[in-house]
Amino acid sequence: MASGSFDFSAIRDTLRVRNFAVFSAGNGISLIGTWMQRLAVGWLTWNLTESGTWLGAVSMAEFAPVVVLAPIYGVMTDRFDRRRIAVIGQYFAMLQAAALAALTLTGAITPMMILLLQLASGVIQPLIQTARLVLVPSMMPRERVGNAIAITSLMFNTARIVGPMIAGVLISAIGVGWAFAVNAVTYIAVIYALTSLELPPHRTTHRGPMLAGLADEVTSGWRYVTHHPLLGWILPTVGVACVLTWPIGDLLPGIADHVFQRGPSGLATLTSAQGVGAICGGLILAHRPSPEGLVKVVVGAMVANGIILAIFAITPIFWVAVLVLLVSSFFSVMVGVGSQSLAQIVITDQMRGRALSAWYTVTRVGPAFGVMGLGYLSTFFGFSKPLFCAGIITAFVAAITFYRKRHVVHQMSEHPPEAG
Repeated sequence: MASGSFDFSAIRDTLRVRNFAVFSAGNGISLIGTWMQRLAVGWLTWNLTESGTWLGAVSMAEFAPVVVLAPIYGVMTDRFDRRRIAVIGQYFAMLQAAALAALTLTGAITPMMILLLQLASGVIQPLIQTARLVLVPSMMPRERVGNAIAITSLMFNTARIVGPMIAGVLISAIGVGWAFAVNAVTYIAVIYALTSLELPPHRTTHRGPMLAGLADEVTSGWRYVTHHPLLGWILPTVGVACVLTWPIGDLLPGIADHVFQRGPSGLATLTSAQGVGAICGGLILAHRPSPEGLVKVVVGAMVANGIILAIFAITPIFWVAVLVLLVSSFFSVMVGVGSQSLAQIVITDQMRGRALSAWYTVTRVGPAFGVMGLGYLSTFFGFSKPLFCAGIITAFVAAITFYRKRHVVHQMSEHPPEAG
């Protein structure tokens, strides 16, 4: 690649893999529908209640089951056919969206029904996400796994911009219920894609009743991760970033209104900047030709993101904050996608579901606790002080980790880790 040019050959070569191309097409359509529903659920909840407490309760309902169910689903994806699990999860998600659509369009929807249906989503989504995490490596040669994960993240963040835009038009034109209905239809695309994949049969050594030894296998997954020479220290470090820097997106409504006095238009601008930064980060990771140096990238991005978030916290000028947030989101994706790529590369296939469920739990639960903690502190100190401290702590922890593990980081950067 010539100096200063951007080489898309890694992205092109990854998308030439038939299974991944088929999956990406169906998954991309479904992700747009998912983001449509996320915006619609929040809008409908607010429209019915005008209560911040209800908004928080609905959000927590979707998060709460992850802590218990993600490790169990990880065991299931190691024991049983992963594609079949993913397809079953998509069917249940379609039913949940269809129920929201039917209840809303008939005028029967209530805040409690929304809460219960989001609780159902919290049961379903970890199943879908865990199965997806373990399926992607089975579609790709090892050297392309990181590119595939980055492309999937790129699609996710593009849908995060496109989905709410479409939902906004639908809600204004014909009503919020149709946003749920469209999301239900989009699941057809990903179900069709999953059933069209040409994959070898999943092999398992499990014999006997489904629940036999379940607790032991859940424990073995966490033990595997904590004793792993790379994941044992990289995942807790990423966990700090999850709690302290990733919740920024959920705090933007208050920041736009109370810090910059910009209201909904300011929120839209900040959210768009976050999406653009995430897309740029995904593009950079997607075009990397190999996993070489990825450990250094992940740890370095944690340090950089912590510093950038601290700058964002004390920036009084709105348009400077927009630019800083874009850069912060860029580094945040480097941490999230890069750490998942590392996990996918080093985990053995026999432990993939259980180990990745640990990664999913940390990266899903961490931001939820972070939002609660930083949001609570903001009621006493405002947003700037807690966010500044969160950024500095993240940068400090990542820097100390980098210093203590610098020999390991250097070795793994020069010689990418092998699975197992």
